[in-house]
Amino acid sequence: MNALAQSLLSAAKFGRHLNDRDVSQFTAAEVREAISTLVAQDKLSLADALCEAGLSLHPGDENILSMAALMANLHQDWARSEEYLRELMAVQGDGATEFTWNLLVRVLRCQCEPLEALNTAQAGLLMYPESADLQQERAELQAQLGDVSAFIGPVQQRQ
Repeated sequence: MNALAQSLLSAAKFGRHLNDRDVSQFTAAEVREAISTLVAQDKLSLADALCEAGLSLHPGDENILSMAALMANLHQDWARSEEYLRELMAVQGDGATEFTWNLLVRVLRCQCEPLEALNTAQAGLLMYPESADLQQERAELQAQLGDVSAFIGPVQQRQ
């Protein structure tokens, strides 16, 4: 457990909260690690608060965006998860991970956006053609959509 997680748990035990100034002395990687620790200990409200502080203190940081997306998934807030994943992918550019692509496909499916999910799976497969997960997602979506999947064009983001 890192120092930030220990500080948060200790403060919570005594009914006080750390402020942004207290949290700002930690790196984005340390914030990510603390969020992970808090989730593992089922301290979700503390993890949520730390995630929000991390987004405020480290905007556009990959560590924080990835945790924010995962926290949104945990709460089944698919729209926010999509927002954070798309921001993460914009930051990562061509370095967006296979996991990030796959998670975005699943989030789109949870939002009942099968056409966009299929487009995203196909775009992810351009980057990771050997990805078994993305291949499976594409196959399932094509089976679900039937003949309409033949008319899928280039990836388009919703406005």
